[in-house]
Amino acid sequence: MIWTPGTDSDRRLVRKELSAILASPHFSNSKRYPALLRYVVEKSLDGLADQLKERTLGVEVFGRHPDYDTNADPVVRFSAGEIRKRIAQYYHETTEESEIQIELPLGSYTPEFRIRLTPSEPAQGLAPEPLPLETTDIIELPFHSDNSRAVERSVTKPTQAYPKKPLHLLFILSMGLLLTLMSLGAYLVYRARSLNQSEQLWGPLVQTQGPVLIVVGSGSLSAVLPEPPKTSLSDHMIGPYHHVSVSSAIAISRITTILEKHNKNHIIKEAPLTSLTDIRERPIILVGGLNNAWTLRLTDELRYQFVPGPQSRIKDTKNPQNTAWSVDFSKPYTSVSVDYGIVARYHDTYTNGNVLILAGLGPYGTEAVSELVSSPQYLNQIEQQFSISLKEANLEMVVKTDVINGEAGPPQVVAAYVF
Repeated sequence: MIWTPGTDSDRRLVRKELSAILASPHFSNSKRYPALLRYVVEKSLDGLADQLKERTLGVEVFGRHPDYDTNADPVVRFSAGEIRKRIAQYYHETTEESEIQIELPLGSYTPEFRIRLTPSEPAQGLAPEPLPLETTDIIELPFHSDNSRAVERSVTKPTQAYPKKPLHLLFILSMGLLLTLMSLGAYLVYRARSLNQSEQLWGPLVQTQGPVLIVVGSGSLSAVLPEPPKTSLSDHMIGPYHHVSVSSAIAISRITTILEKHNKNHIIKEAPLTSLTDIRERPIILVGGLNNAWTLRLTDELRYQFVPGPQSRIKDTKNPQNTAWSVDFSKPYTSVSVDYGIVARYHDTYTNGNVLILAGLGPYGTEAVSELVSSPQYLNQIEQQFSISLKEANLEMVVKTDVINGEAGPPQVVAAYVF
């Protein structure tokens, strides 16, 4: 039952439920999703729900410029979709009985508040009619020779009665069931399509015989030198071989989750310890850009390439004048507001195997491209935006991500190429 909080006590109840949701593991490890959910709930409680528009949320919550392109930068839409999924997971898993439930309806940024009725609470207006206790019947006995008279006898006779269900209630229930079945059907069609898109992207790797080799960039390429045999364990642990960023770890986690779903075995090696023999004639996934020598070597033959330097960038060999996809590495890392990355899936003639490259100029780009390839929602957007098919043998994309409070924002594909 949709409910509108009208008193201070009602609003306190909503804020209590909001705090419980945000404290759950579904939200506590993120900054972006709690910020958006808290903002829309507070605005609704303040009676300002009419201000909850996509552009306003992009400016107020995510710090976008007032004139930003909402089509090119769908941060609000994607964040809202993720919030809906996480709220559903929260209510599915929580064991606490709360009085209200907060929802973010599909196609809207205005939250809804619902009263949660327990099974013992009957819906208003549906109490059954009282059962009559008894009725009195007159029974006439037959005449006998002793001239006996008719005898009046009281008989307790229960009257069967059933609660009356209004016709409008039956209609509402029927329509609700119909809408539920329609929604379920649409979801199953969408899920089947999404799974098909994921299969198309990952198929060339998971359908190839042998385990997938994941090659991860670590440390600075200039700092990676062969270690003397007598290097101590403590020096080895602080050396460049152990400098794997958290963003690369997140990317590895997403990759291995997908591979395990396909029952595909995998091996993880650091790039400095990987030889040409290791990567030949087998499926490989390269993680990291400027810190992965194999990524730089293999992308050197592709249209979109990494160009290292203080002003590192991704170069379009067919449009070399374009310098927009760049990051100034000489500035303080806290001032970085944008990062770029490359996704490439193709058959490489140098290694004679299928290759998937997930690499950013910086760590945020690497994290963003890994989110892109692990999300059916983003894969569907790519096909629609660029009119390409993910089942094409070779494809390459340039991905942009805004850096929000030190975290990678939603991935945005800015260029795509099939070859």
